[in-house]
Amino acid sequence: MSDRRSWRKASGASHRMGRPGAFRPSGRRWRWGYRLGLTGLFLMPLAGLTYGYFALRQSPRTAVEAAQQALAQARAVAAEQYAPTHWRKAEQVWEEVLRRWRLANQRWWSPPDDYAQITALARQAQHEAIVAAAQATQVRDSLHRESDQMLEALAPRLDSLQRWLRLLPYRPGWLQQLQVAQQQYQAAQYALEQQKLWEAARKARQAHLQTLALTQQVSDYVRDYLAQVPRWRQWVAEVRAEARRQNQWLIVVDKMARQCLVYRGDRQVAVFPIELGPNWMGTKHYAGDRATPEGRYRVVRKLGPGETRYYRALLLDYPNAEDRARFARARREGLLPPGAKIGGLIEIHGEGGRGADWTEGCVALHNQDMRRLYEMIPVGTPVVIVGTLDPPSWVQQMIAVHAR
Repeated sequence: MSDRRSWRKASGASHRMGRPGAFRPSGRRWRWGYRLGLTGLFLMPLAGLTYGYFALRQSPRTAVEAAQQALAQARAVAAEQYAPTHWRKAEQVWEEVLRRWRLANQRWWSPPDDYAQITALARQAQHEAIVAAAQATQVRDSLHRESDQMLEALAPRLDSLQRWLRLLPYRPGWLQQLQVAQQQYQAAQYALEQQKLWEAARKARQAHLQTLALTQQVSDYVRDYLAQVPRWRQWVAEVRAEARRQNQWLIVVDKMARQCLVYRGDRQVAVFPIELGPNWMGTKHYAGDRATPEGRYRVVRKLGPGETRYYRALLLDYPNAEDRARFARARREGLLPPGAKIGGLIEIHGEGGRGADWTEGCVALHNQDMRRLYEMIPVGTPVVIVGTLDPPSWVQQMIAVHAR
């Protein structure tokens, strides 16, 4: 049986191999392979073209993203404020990049040149943004440094001005100018804290100019006043020489030093603090100007309790001949208010110690000092009232600051 089956398999195989078309299954496989090969040959270029197409479509993305990042960095340092030219250029180019890219992406096919142009524009926008950011940073640093330096220099000057104006008599406009300068200084500080650097620099410059102008006005006024120091020293020297010869009493009032100096012959006997009229810098011109006169006078009367409003007083012979001549000259030149009178009743009196200049032009002492002076000084004693004999340190400092 086994031999018979083996024979059948062998004969059947021989029969199939001997018939026409015995290799037909192998032919089908060959044809399918041939077809697949042709399809591959067709699809490979198509795939390459498709890959190249999409690769070209994606190629501007890196440049566009870099430009977008550069613009964001420039915006972060406020390039629109501190580098407006380069910032506007960067924005204009960036808008063109977006417009072209949006248009290109709406098409199914765009020539490679379109994306090359978009890439070039994106790089130009990136360059302009980088330049804008660098310039803005430089300008910001410069403005911050300038504002800091000006404010640092202004602070002590404003403090000094405020102190000087408290010591000097009131002049119209001075306090208002000081307040304006202080407000500008504070506005500059606030703007600097808020990083509004253009405004901070502008306000700091305004405060600087305002302070400089006021310092110059005050310094010029004081310098003109101190030009009389040689004349005042001559007055005191002449009167002291006479007092030494006759061994008599002498009173010297130094307005700027706020001192009443008492001499007997060649010896200084006492020094008393004083208060004056609010408009003490300069001589008296007319009644009611609240200025303390400057000149050489004498005590013409001693006023005890009940004879003066101010505890005790020494009445001076104001106005003297020089005062009357000056008043007449000022009237001729139209320098006096209508109906102005020369005034009188200038005293050295008590009720002082108020810590401010408050009199109508008199010289005020503490009551205890006035008692001593009243008891020492006889009628006829010479009294010399001067602006100053030696300018105090704060005046010298003020002039030195202005000179710098």
